[in-house]
Amino acid sequence: MPSAAPRRPARHGFSLIELLVVVTIVGLLIAMLLPAVQAAREAARRTGCINRLRQVGLAIVNYEGHHTTLPPGRVGCDDTGDTLAIPACPPGLPTEKRTAASGLVSILPQIEEQALYDRLSIEVGGLWNRNVDDLGWYADQAKCRGIKERLDVYVCPSDSSKELSDVYDPVVAATGSYALVMGSLGAGDPIAHVRYNNNGPFLYVTRHKVHQVTDGLSGTMAVGEVVLADTWESSNTWTYALAQADCLRTTTNPLNTQPGAGATYYRQNGAFGSNHPGGAQFAYLDGHVAWIGDDIDPDAYRAASTIAEGDATQ
Repeated sequence: MPSAAPRRPARHGFSLIELLVVVTIVGLLIAMLLPAVQAAREAARRTGCINRLRQVGLAIVNYEGHHTTLPPGRVGCDDTGDTLAIPACPPGLPTEKRTAASGLVSILPQIEEQALYDRLSIEVGGLWNRNVDDLGWYADQAKCRGIKERLDVYVCPSDSSKELSDVYDPVVAATGSYALVMGSLGAGDPIAHVRYNNNGPFLYVTRHKVHQVTDGLSGTMAVGEVVLADTWESSNTWTYALAQADCLRTTTNPLNTQPGAGATYYRQNGAFGSNHPGGAQFAYLDGHVAWIGDDIDPDAYRAASTIAEGDATQ
C-alpha cells in the first residue's frame, strides 16, 4: 500500500477576540506612557528655557560690568510726546533719541551678536520710532532684515507663538518669549509714570546703577516669560520696547493673567506668564534663574519686581 502523505502541522492564527484584546492592551499602555513622555518633554523644554534665561541674565550682568549701568528698558523717549517733564526727553528730539529699541537690543554684544547689533544701528536713524507715521528706519534694509531675526536665546522651547508678528503692520518683526521687568506700576497708573518713574530695574531712557538696587541683585527680578507673543493683547517683538507690552512688562496683574484680562491699557495687561504649567521662570539681576509659582503671594510678587523695599506699596 502506498504510504500516507505526511500530515502538515496545523496553523493557528489570532482569533478576532484575541486581536481585540491585544489592541486594547497596547492602547492602554500607550495611554499610560503618553503623559510620562509629555512630562519628560516639558521637563526638557523647561530646562532649555532656564538655560536661555540664564544667558540673558548673565548678559545683563556683563553689560553692567562693561558700562557700569544696567541697560535701559527702552533706549529712547516716547515719540508721540510725553506730558511728564524729564530732562532726557525735551521736545524736538532727533530721530535717534526717539528710538523704541529694547534693552534686549542693547545687550546683543553680550550674547555674541555684535554683528546684528551693528546692523540694527540704533544710534543712526533710530529703530521702531513712530512705526506707523514715519517708517524711514524700516526702509533701511539692514534694520528691516535685522528685526526679523528670531534669536534662539530669546525664545523659550515651549513657546508656541508664530516666529514673525504683523501686529504693527506694515512692520513685520520676530517675536520672543522674554521681557524686561519695569516694576509694579502698570494699567491704572499714569502712563508717563509707568514709562519713566516705575519702581523696577528697566524703564524708558533711564539706566540704573547697581547701588540703586537696595533690595539686592539676587532678590530683584530682571527678565520674565511671556505668552502669545504674536497677538496684540500680549505682543512681544524682542527688538521693540513699549510700556505694558513687547519687551517691557509689569507685575500689576498676577502671574499668568490671561492676555486681555485683568487691568489693561489698550487691552494689554503687561502680565508675565509661561506655557510651563503652574508658574513661570525669571532671571534675576545677579544672573540666577528661579521658578515662581502661580500661588505666590501678590505682594511678594510685586515686591520682587522693584529695586527698593516698600516700592510696591507706593
